[in-house]
Amino acid sequence: MISKKQRKWIAGISAATLLSGCAVMPEPITYDEQLASVNADKQVLFGQKELVEKPISLYQAMARALKNNLDHRVKIMEKAVADGQSDISLFNLLPDLVASAGYRGRDNFSASNSRSTDDGTESLRTSTSQDRSRKVYDFSFSWNVLDFGVSYFQAKQEANKVLVSEENRRKTAQNLMQDVRTAFWRMASTQLIATEIETIISDARLALKDAQRIEQERLRPPLEILQYQKNLLEIIRRLENLSETLMLAKTELASLLGLPPGQDFSLQLPENSFSQLPQIGLPIEQMESMALQLRPELREEIYNNRITAEETHKAILRLLPGIEFNASYNYDSNSYSLNNNWLELSGLITQNFVELITAPARFNQIDAEEKLGDTRRLSVYMAVITQVHLSYRQYLIAQHQFQRTHELDSVNQKIAKHIRIASENDAQSQMEKIRFSTDALMSRLQLYEAYAGIQSAVGKVYVSMGLDPLPDWIENYDIETLANSIKVVDKEWEAGRFPDLLANNNEENLQNDSN
Repeated sequence: MISKKQRKWIAGISAATLLSGCAVMPEPITYDEQLASVNADKQVLFGQKELVEKPISLYQAMARALKNNLDHRVKIMEKAVADGQSDISLFNLLPDLVASAGYRGRDNFSASNSRSTDDGTESLRTSTSQDRSRKVYDFSFSWNVLDFGVSYFQAKQEANKVLVSEENRRKTAQNLMQDVRTAFWRMASTQLIATEIETIISDARLALKDAQRIEQERLRPPLEILQYQKNLLEIIRRLENLSETLMLAKTELASLLGLPPGQDFSLQLPENSFSQLPQIGLPIEQMESMALQLRPELREEIYNNRITAEETHKAILRLLPGIEFNASYNYDSNSYSLNNNWLELSGLITQNFVELITAPARFNQIDAEEKLGDTRRLSVYMAVITQVHLSYRQYLIAQHQFQRTHELDSVNQKIAKHIRIASENDAQSQMEKIRFSTDALMSRLQLYEAYAGIQSAVGKVYVSMGLDPLPDWIENYDIETLANSIKVVDKEWEAGRFPDLLANNNEENLQNDSN
């Protein structure tokens, strides 16, 4: 006979065996699964993009970046999620409507006895008033006034979060356009001199080969020809570094446009490139005013302050007693019941005293958050004003540097021209020709980079003012339509026509007053 202790031991072993059999072991990803995931991601990243079949213009590059850049797409998805969350929060304002149906049964009767409280005698024999099996269902309606109020302010918070996500998307788009503008003109600078780089490298390598032959045949003093080779190698290294710079600028721009790193493409430069300087014909005071009205960071802080204010309203509501109304239609198939169908109404008033106790601490916390929000908004205010002045100052400096670089380049090009005319077939003259051609090429690159610096500075001014690169309405979102829309807006800015926000606000106020 098994003892009680042995039975417990056997039961423990059985339970342990059962649990171990039901345990779920982690399964590492297999090579095939990882390869399938990588191929699927690659197809999503690069397989559904519009092909690059011709040189890319500045505005086409911006359009591709807005459509394909992953950071911007993440912000768009975050806004979509916030929109969905805001829509869901509206359903919390509705009352609860619950329907239930089921079957209830037991293996014996729910029976009981009755005993007199006076003398303890049994007044009835064992009896039951409930069937062993029965069907039940009900349809109930409940509405809590306090929950409705809290849900209302919660919905307003979620709506403001949608606006916050939109400002984050705007900020990402503005910074993305600035990055594309800078990378585009950096690549354009090196693309324009790529052919000249290869030509001079080819000439330098031929001269180096001749110098090595002269060294072997001892036609010149060894020290002189070695110094000549050293100078040629240094020139070749400088030019090869320039060629590598072209590849780096191309890779950076390809990343912003969402193109595969190995994708071959070229740029289509506007007419009169590097000759017409972009201008900003706007007083600094008006730039400040526009920045304070348009910058996403400031708008975001204002929306965050709204969210904190709604938190105060929710805290006040939670101090009030909760009033709940309930109504239900019920059915029970119990054959002993006189009425198998009935309506039930109820009203409840509840008060959570813990909310009263913790209210001071909660209000102190909300007050601290409001003060923090105000301080953070003032900090952003000062940062915006500073960025406007800094970006405009950088634009003026970039213009001055371009003018000085243009003068220096003009002199270097004249020197290189004279050297080419005066050069002869001897090695030293060939060396001077290559060296001055390289200096002229470097000077031209510096001129192009100075122009790219102006374009980058202009982009920073636009970002500091919070200007959106897209119009309010776009017919569709293919590359060409996006590019044309961006071009129209950018040309308006170049012409000095910026959004007249103060006038728009005054028109809206007049319309509101007339209504």
